[in-house]
This record gives sequence, C-alpha cells and structure tokens, in this order.
Amino acid sequence: MKKLFICLFTFASLFSFDSRAELLDKIMAIYDDQPILLSQLKRIKANIPARRNISPQIFSKAKYSLEELAQMRIRSKLIRAKLNEMGYIVSDDQVEASIKSTEQRLGLNRAALLNFLKNNDFSFDEYFELIRESQEYGLFVSRVIQPLISITEQDIKNAYYQKNSTNKSLSFSYNLVDFSIDESALNSAQVKALKPTLVEFQQNGVLPEAYSTVSTNELGNLTEDSLIGPIKKALASTNEGEFSEPISLGGSYHVFYVKKKDLVESSDYLDKKNQIYSELFQKAIESISDSWFNTEMEKHYVKTFF
Repeated sequence: MKKLFICLFTFASLFSFDSRAELLDKIMAIYDDQPILLSQLKRIKANIPARRNISPQIFSKAKYSLEELAQMRIRSKLIRAKLNEMGYIVSDDQVEASIKSTEQRLGLNRAALLNFLKNNDFSFDEYFELIRESQEYGLFVSRVIQPLISITEQDIKNAYYQKNSTNKSLSFSYNLVDFSIDESALNSAQVKALKPTLVEFQQNGVLPEAYSTVSTNELGNLTEDSLIGPIKKALASTNEGEFSEPISLGGSYHVFYVKKKDLVESSDYLDKKNQIYSELFQKAIESISDSWFNTEMEKHYVKTFF
C-alpha cells in the first residue's frame, strides 16, 4: 500500500501541468512515504544565509547543491526517527521556550524577531521548525554520537605534533628498546632488511640465522635532551609502536623500538590543547555520523532523483 501511495504521489507530482504544460513541482527524494519536493529544496537554498545564522551546526557551509540539501532533509528525518525510538521528542512548548530564551538573551521582543525574519526572507514557521531541528541535532550528537567518540591525550599530542612538526623547539620523552648487532655480522642487503626483520620478529618471535646475534637492551624512560644527535634524528620520524631506521653507532647497527613517545607539554601546547580537542571532536562527529547515517538508511525506504 505504501509503495502504491509513493507511485501515485510521484505520478501526480511529476505530471502536474498547467495549460502551457509547465512543470509545477517535482519529487526529488523519498524517505519512507514522505516526499521531498523540488520547491522545498529551492526554498531552503534561497535562504541559506539566514539558516547559517540561526543554526550553524546544521548549515555549516555557505553554499549547498540541491542534492546536498535533499540528503540533509533525509538525515533530519533519520535523526527524528531515532530520537522518537529512544523516547526523545522535541515538543512545540520546548521550541517556544528556546525561542523566548533567545529573545531575552538578545534583548528582542517577538515583533523585533519577526521583523528580523522578514528582512532575511524567513517565515516564523520556518524559523520554528529549524529551531526544533537544531534541538534534535543537539540531542542526536549528545545521546547517539558522543558515546561512540573516544579522544585520548595521545591523540591530542599527535595532532599538535603534526601541526608543529617543523618547530625545532618541540621536545619528547621516550621509552625505548635498543636492538643492536655488530656491523661485521651483516652485509649491506641484510642491513637494509634489519628493520622489517625486527617487525616480523615482534609478530612471530622468530629471527633468521643471519640475525641470531642481535641483542636487546631496555633503555627505559629517556628525555630527548639525554639522547645524542644521530638517535634524536632517527626517532624524530618514528612514531610510538614503531621501529626506527638502522643507525651506526660504535661499530654496531642499532634499531630502536619506541614503546612510548610523549610530547613534553610546553606552554604553547597547553594553550592550544582545548582547541585541538574541539577540532578532533568535530571531525569525529562528522566521521561517525556519516557511518551511522549510512547504516540507518538501510532500515528505511530512501530514494533520490538526481
């Protein structure tokens, strides 16, 4: 019955003509039994600046294609369906309370708000529903997406290092294991294969005969200031949980396994830490939300016509 309704609605919308056979409207997408019309998308597209001003968390870009807007409408409906399933319903009273709170915060009365909306080609009904969708989006992020996000201290430090990798004032502390072998025991090809051989050894515990004299030394926790230049250089491009490239020291080849690599918390790092966390959090919201929407769409009848 639902499919019959969709077909009839599609037919009626696609073939509604006046006496000059002009197309009046068109279905651009369908979510379950709810059509999304071309006129609706064009209306949203016409007042994107006002929408960005009112709800930047939803309308984060200056321009959107009609297809992007259709996807946004579908996502809004998916969010509402999920919240309803969880027992969260944003009522008219909640929306009205939010609008009154905004008026008080900005020192506006209802007449001033209506005048602002009129000047921005935005009706009060559109504003009301956008406030509802903004509240729903906030609930969606806090109740559905945020519990799936994990950002560690190390994630923040890694991001800071990537942004400031050319900054010579950066300093690290390490926990290292030194793997060494006498230079006379290896030919040039075997030296080149030393690092990948140790990676395999870490996985299977087996060392080829040519590397049987490799010795290990737990160096423990070290500051960067305590390391000599060649070791600093080898470790600069080596991440935590990786082996360094071989270096020659005192008649032996050395490869260092980095058990731990911590950025020493400078004042600059501490100043930027919260900002970096916010950036990582926003990226995680976008990435996890995309995966969530793709999964949820499979539970509904969703079709677009672009």
